[in-house]
Amino acid sequence: MNKAYLETCLSMAANNYIWSLYFFNSHKPRNSSRVYESQKIRFTNNAHLVSYAEQVLSAIEAYQLSPVSQVEKYNGYNTKCSCDRLNIEDEIIQANFTSFRDSLAHAVEGNLKASYRGYVLEGQPHPNVTGQTITLVKFANPTTRLKGKKSTYFKKGEDDLLDEITEQFFKMYLTVDCILIENNLYVFNHAFEKIFDIEQTFSKVKSEAIKSIVDAGFISNPDIFVEHAQSTHSRTFATLDDERMQRAMTPDGRNKISEDYKVPLCTNGLFEISTAEETKHLLMHLCYKAFKEAETNTILEASNVAKLTIEVPA
Repeated sequence: MNKAYLETCLSMAANNYIWSLYFFNSHKPRNSSRVYESQKIRFTNNAHLVSYAEQVLSAIEAYQLSPVSQVEKYNGYNTKCSCDRLNIEDEIIQANFTSFRDSLAHAVEGNLKASYRGYVLEGQPHPNVTGQTITLVKFANPTTRLKGKKSTYFKKGEDDLLDEITEQFFKMYLTVDCILIENNLYVFNHAFEKIFDIEQTFSKVKSEAIKSIVDAGFISNPDIFVEHAQSTHSRTFATLDDERMQRAMTPDGRNKISEDYKVPLCTNGLFEISTAEETKHLLMHLCYKAFKEAETNTILEASNVAKLTIEVPA
């Protein structure tokens, strides 16, 4: 799922698609899962919605996708998120996103609220058109009133008399925060993390990752490792790498890791962790936060490392 695929899907959606608009709210009851509520929005003239969808697709291409060189896999650690891809079946988002989609499927109509957490523009291809369902999401309140603490607005009324504007208005943006195509969520920023409680889910991922590392049996003093690992940022563990875990489970692999990352070994060949720094170095390797540069043999640290598959011509 690369940038070209995403551009192709959006280009196809610019024609012969049926569009629907939803406003949504969410709240999280104490000691319970997050709840989502959606409302289907209708227009007096549906041509307005079609026109708006076309404008949004054009703006995404020009201002959000055009500057992006490639789509990277979301790892929760990207400091500059331009376009990352997250599978909605990933454990860090699956439960809440399923609830969110269910709310759209059971959206009610009428009785517009004073505010919302965001809105969704969903495009379905016409029955005779081949294409994917496109779901565009914006995490911003679309409702507004032209009155505030420092200003108020008036309009021209009957007989050229000014009349205060008190109506509720709806402001729709031309950019989006994320796009859902099939099971992949393409995110342009981190706005989605709060609405889907990603930080809380990362805490669960962290606990499971620490347990996996301890259960693998390559650390001689797991209690000390766990103590230091608990202080590590939860997002670090989202990229725990199976290949590197397997490497740490072999004597040769541990010898190499010990040499490269200065993680000491005890007499039986297991890692012997005694400091927070040693814990950090081991986790940097296991969670793909560092790699060895081939030409200089230098260990480099990176907040986001993308694995590339390069085909060499025959």
